[in-house]
Amino acid sequence: MSVGPNSGSHPGLNGHGPRPLGTEAVTAAGAAKAAGETSPAAAAAAAEPAPATAAATEATQVAAQITSRTGLEAAGSEPLATVVIVNWNGAHLLPPCLDALAKQDAPFPFETQVVDNASADGSRELLARRYPWVTVVPSDRNLGFAGGNNLALRGVTTPFAVLLNNDAIPEPDWLARLLAPFGAAGGNRLGAVTGKVVFLPRFLRLTFSAPTFSPGPHDPRELGVRISSVTVDGREVLREVLWEKLTFGAEGPPKAPFFWTRGEGELCVPVPEGGPVTIGITWAADTAKQVTLGWEPDPEPGTEAGAGAAGPSRTLPVGAEPSTVTFTVDAGAPRVDVINNVGGIVLTDGYGADRGYQQIDTGQFDNAEEVFTACGNGMAMRTELGHDLGWFDDDFFLYYEDTDLSWRIRSRGYQIRYVPDAVLRHVHSASSVEWSPLFVFHTDRNRLLMLTKDATARTALRAVAQYPLTTASIAVRTVRQAWRARSRPAVRPTVLRVRVFSSYLRLLPAMLRRRREIGAAATERRVSLQSWLVER
Repeated sequence: MSVGPNSGSHPGLNGHGPRPLGTEAVTAAGAAKAAGETSPAAAAAAAEPAPATAAATEATQVAAQITSRTGLEAAGSEPLATVVIVNWNGAHLLPPCLDALAKQDAPFPFETQVVDNASADGSRELLARRYPWVTVVPSDRNLGFAGGNNLALRGVTTPFAVLLNNDAIPEPDWLARLLAPFGAAGGNRLGAVTGKVVFLPRFLRLTFSAPTFSPGPHDPRELGVRISSVTVDGREVLREVLWEKLTFGAEGPPKAPFFWTRGEGELCVPVPEGGPVTIGITWAADTAKQVTLGWEPDPEPGTEAGAGAAGPSRTLPVGAEPSTVTFTVDAGAPRVDVINNVGGIVLTDGYGADRGYQQIDTGQFDNAEEVFTACGNGMAMRTELGHDLGWFDDDFFLYYEDTDLSWRIRSRGYQIRYVPDAVLRHVHSASSVEWSPLFVFHTDRNRLLMLTKDATARTALRAVAQYPLTTASIAVRTVRQAWRARSRPAVRPTVLRVRVFSSYLRLLPAMLRRRREIGAAATERRVSLQSWLVER
């Protein structure tokens, strides 16, 4: 998935070795055909007949609409879709994902394929033992999210292909809801459909307030406190906390990161659904000060969370040396859903971003609408169109591959639709490390590759030219700061950016060739698509 500095885009990827971010086949609904096996969905249905529901009735109607409008045989005959999942050492993630997929309330057959990117954690043995209805597409090396998906997608023959992360859990009606727009009025112009992705688990929403200080002329930020650990009932959750607008991002070594906060803001801490929780925070500051944390009260019967009087708060001490404080939040404190992605945007400077990223889900995205890009985690696409476009670009490996594909879908005159009732729950940072060197390398490089292929020449040239200039500026600033502090300069960020640009230049001839091919087949001009780009 596409990501840019401060853009709020943190894709749920697999296949890179951790995630995003950006697969063999048996039906998961109805009777399975492989060796006489019955799928878990069919077995569950036989053991305990599901009551007729409005959702099931609507899903049946949806299936009839899709099949009639696409010229397919009646639902229940040939599979309508193939769900593709890329896996890399995700044996601990696959069971919740596949169990939820087996329970889909889909009135049509579909196939499930898992691409295993040379896992060494027993993933293939797990699939063979517990999920014989899943077809495993093995790879002898890690092809990333792009190449891993392509390994399966290039062999898909069902009318629709659907992408799902191994760290995502679909709601029971997810697949039927995701495919429904293709069978609705105007569905013939849809190239892809993307749903709502919310983080898993639910979160406790905390407010934060602390006095700030300025580190000095070498660092213009106004800083609050430095947080190096957050625990919930003793479990470390630092990397799972959602606080993009409160902090300046991860700093320090990858194995021991810390986060500097601003003076005011919010953070969302992942907590169990029920019962009181004890939260621990390890922090330090420039000097001794007081920090105030607050949360919403237990809502009165008949009221919504967030309504009414101010909730409880705690004023806690922080000093110049790291210390740990703990406090308990009662069982009635409301839990909230936090949005990961509701379709994507591209900013005018070429960075991709997830719409709605880290916003509390209060229904603000509950209307279906057209969006510029689809999320690689939970998107459905016309198979024929995918084959024509060549699916993902293998050279991207991971990140921005879905934004590039969406741009190419739109270049053919197709639309991309967001549907809010096709819901996935995505485990935050389960298979990727945001702002790691691997993450930065691929997001920086692939943004330039995508713009070279898809954007107007002016936009692409501006972004490509700016990159080495910014790299030089960072190098000069780093040397100056080191000289003032009489310390060794931190050269790794500059070296990483040099590697990014070198890799981009190596791939430039191939990208320019693909740019010409995209332009020759396009029915929508690049300058027209540029109108979708959003100001930062």
